[in-house]
Amino acid sequence: MLSRFRCLLIATTALVLWLGFASLNARPALAHTRVEVGPYVVIIGWRNEPVIVGERNTILIEVSRDEVPVEGLEASLRVQVLYAGRAFIGNLSPSPGSPGVYLVEIYPTVRGQYQVQLLGMIEATTVDEIVEPEEVLSPGVLQFPEVQPEPNVLKNSVDALEAQLQTATTLAIVGLVVGVLGLGVAVFSLLRRPKSS
Repeated sequence: MLSRFRCLLIATTALVLWLGFASLNARPALAHTRVEVGPYVVIIGWRNEPVIVGERNTILIEVSRDEVPVEGLEASLRVQVLYAGRAFIGNLSPSPGSPGVYLVEIYPTVRGQYQVQLLGMIEATTVDEIVEPEEVLSPGVLQFPEVQPEPNVLKNSVDALEAQLQTATTLAIVGLVVGVLGLGVAVFSLLRRPKSS
């Protein structure tokens, strides 16, 4: 009975150690989107994930046919990044040392879901695809120990304070003008008052 328990303990320990070492060597899975365009496979995603507002990042586009990288597409393929009715036309450039991989640098300034639109040609195949890569997150998801406000929240606060300051300045000028007019009326009244003998 003791030997059976010992074998089970050794087997369990070996399994736990193997899982521990396997997890050390595991690479994090990237949330890239795979699209088939005719005979081509196009993979689109962010180079640095998670994607954080205010951090420079790169959209990575990988194109292959039958697992062979397709090169030379920087002249025939256009990339637009879409968000809330706005479009950013990115400069597609080949990734040095990675055939069939193209990069578009971008600096996401608002959190939310962006869309990537590919337009143009891959060799003789027309491309018009829209995909949604991983969502852009608030910097607060990684900030520690204190979460800093997002740039757009700060901008809105500054805009509100500027509007309040403008209103206060206008009221102060109006008050000053009314005060000067009142002082002028008071002085005029004193000067017009008949002197009593």
